[in-house]
Amino acid sequence: MANAYTTTGSSSLGGTVGGAGLVQKAYDRLIEFALRAQPLIRSVADKTPARQSIPGSSVVLQRYVDLTQQTNTLTEQTDPDAVALATPTYTTITLAEYGNAVLVTRALELFSLADVDPAVANIIAFNMADSIDTVAQNVLRTGANALYGGTRTSTATLTSSDTFTSALARKTTAKLRANKAIPRKGSLYWAGIHPEVSHDLRAETGVGSWRQPHEYQANDAIWAGEIGTYEGAFYVESPRLYTDYVGAAKSTSTTTTTASGNVGTYVLAVTSSSGILVSDAVAGTNVPTGAQVTSISGLNVTIDTAIVTQVTSGASITFTHETKVFNTYFAGQQALAEAVAEEPHVVIGPVVDKLMRHRPLGWYGVLGHAIYRDEALYRVETSSSINY
Repeated sequence: MANAYTTTGSSSLGGTVGGAGLVQKAYDRLIEFALRAQPLIRSVADKTPARQSIPGSSVVLQRYVDLTQQTNTLTEQTDPDAVALATPTYTTITLAEYGNAVLVTRALELFSLADVDPAVANIIAFNMADSIDTVAQNVLRTGANALYGGTRTSTATLTSSDTFTSALARKTTAKLRANKAIPRKGSLYWAGIHPEVSHDLRAETGVGSWRQPHEYQANDAIWAGEIGTYEGAFYVESPRLYTDYVGAAKSTSTTTTTASGNVGTYVLAVTSSSGILVSDAVAGTNVPTGAQVTSISGLNVTIDTAIVTQVTSGASITFTHETKVFNTYFAGQQALAEAVAEEPHVVIGPVVDKLMRHRPLGWYGVLGHAIYRDEALYRVETSSSINY
């Protein structure tokens, strides 16, 4: 008698395996979302227009200039000359449109094993907050005041040993106070720090370090991994803080292309991808200036800049491993300004196709950011000891 089994290929049990097709994979209909970091940077923009005159494509914010100190004594019989008020200084915020959209089809709603509409709404809403937060940070990191780890004086010279220290924390808040920047919470400035940077701060030992007073007086903060308030600032940890491989070279490797890198493409074919890392700087004849590796697949190396002039077969290409640089921000009041013509919001688009099968959902907003008080903002650039 023939038997039916769920497995295939087991002839020792005898019979056929006709039941194998009856057993199928099962799927969980609850689909989880990607891991997300809470938006952080936009909250730094605490300066907004208070009495805007008219709508416009840009908004000008002005500040009075104080009179020059007058320290000479007055003469009793002489009426002092009047002095003119200086022209106010100004900051211009240029507004721009931002948005994104997806198209949900009727077929997807009918065929999907999970409920699509709530998921799409959630994804769109997060994309809105995520995108605007990055827009704000792109402006915040252009501030004029910067300090660097170790004894470095520029981004390109930072090495893996130039980490964030208590000395840098003290120096930055001292600079803000010297600039007369107004603290954001009581007497404290705001500090945004990447978790891999805060690791180095909390790992410090000895006199003048973060760890010593906590070890002797407040162990709870160490057990919880909290930074909290330190050296005149309250710290907020977030992986959203800007990082990039733009520091000093750590090591290099050279290879040759085995096929042309064609104009308009982003791929270089190499003889060996061994030793090449994502984010390596790329240089060579006809390789775009400033190119970096974005992905590696076998012998194909994708870069982030389109090839303008053909890379000929056999050309020598150099890949340089660079130090990863992290930005830590310190801000007082009115460091960053924001002007909003239309607050970013979710938009349910119209259904305009003949059979009403295509349903658009997106977000839209019109706003802009600008550094308002440079003296209230410092960017500290360092590496991290735990980034490999």
